[in-house]
Amino acid sequence: MKALFEKIELGDHNSLRVMHVDLPYFDAPWHFHPEYELTYIARSHGNRFVGDHVEPFDAGDLVLLGPGLPHFWRNDDEYYQPESDRRAESIVVQFSQSLGDTLLPQLPETQPLMALLNRARYGVRFGKSKIDEVTPALGTLLTCQGLERLLRLLFLLQQLASDADAVMLASDNYELKASEAETERMKRVLDFMLAHFREEIRVDDMASVAGMAPAAFCRYFRKRTRKSFIEYLNELRISHARKLLVQSDLSISQVGLECGFNNISHFHRQFKLHNGTTPLKYQSLQHNK
Repeated sequence: MKALFEKIELGDHNSLRVMHVDLPYFDAPWHFHPEYELTYIARSHGNRFVGDHVEPFDAGDLVLLGPGLPHFWRNDDEYYQPESDRRAESIVVQFSQSLGDTLLPQLPETQPLMALLNRARYGVRFGKSKIDEVTPALGTLLTCQGLERLLRLLFLLQQLASDADAVMLASDNYELKASEAETERMKRVLDFMLAHFREEIRVDDMASVAGMAPAAFCRYFRKRTRKSFIEYLNELRISHARKLLVQSDLSISQVGLECGFNNISHFHRQFKLHNGTTPLKYQSLQHNK
């Protein structure tokens, strides 16, 4: 699947644009553009693809992407059902590449900000505490215009530049012009996992989907996701379990089975590993909220 070029119109008198997106599901394809992009997920969940990296996303996710970096957000399957009443909501800030290439490098005060923009070539995901700090500022970008909007963006980026918990997404040896064959292979693998994570999936199954030997597939998957196949599969299952615990009337055992855990003790161990608490305590806490 080839990444599509998206032409973004900033307008003659603007160096950035800010959008509030509210849709049944995120519908942008695998694409890239010359502008920087800061995306905050206000509502919905699924998987985020950035270069050769993929991981689950949820409400509160915030990432900064550099020019030319392919990306897309894919919501979980329930968002695409005809009867679904779910919504996917985000705030997207896109700003000119010239801001990082021409204007800011001339100003010595912007060195920390420039370091952040350089890291954004591979995508940067920010930590929760920093996201909580800057979320109100993101909202104000929707209500102002002109120079005020630009200055507010620069201050926001300055705040993000100090995030010690920020994580680079695409691998540091990722080539921005990845081959179509490699992109299509990874898409096949992830689509299969998203469709079948409730069932038993073996490494041999995934290797067959990828057209690789099992050992080669394991190395391939870890290189692109920074997780083993089993670790990533368990993350998908636990993410789905959290939703069922809050949104369904299923028992704890039924939730585990519905998420692909045939051994309930293993489900409890994995849930506590990822969430720091048991499924029952998590469910009780969420219902009390």
